[in-house]
Amino acid sequence: MPLITWNESLSVHIKEFDEHHKKILKLLNGLFDAVSAKKGSTVIEPVIGELIDYTRYHFTAEEKLLNKLAFPWISAHEHEHKDLIAKIVDFQKQFKEGKAMVDLALLNFLKEWLTKHIMGTDKKYSPFLKEKGVS
Repeated sequence: MPLITWNESLSVHIKEFDEHHKKILKLLNGLFDAVSAKKGSTVIEPVIGELIDYTRYHFTAEEKLLNKLAFPWISAHEHEHKDLIAKIVDFQKQFKEGKAMVDLALLNFLKEWLTKHIMGTDKKYSPFLKEKGVS
């Protein structure tokens, strides 16, 4: 059973970003599967790296479009992105040094953050982008 399942309530109704969010969910579920199967750090570490890299890619794409169209709440949006990236990069460093483990608490934190971010922060840009002709 996956940690998080895509459903319509997570849709921001912007095709590109919905696809990005689905990919992030898939990567998070892959990390959950690796941890659940008690895979070693040699399997888990690359999954963490891919999740971080893709999340950065997604955040950059969102921010680029929102800045281009002068989204009024872009500063707060970017701040949330930067805060999460800083936290997971710090975690990645500690994991590589053997000072941290991927556990259910971390996975639940990521699940909750992502759900809250999409359903709260990201959904705020949907009407704005639709008004600008983005779909």
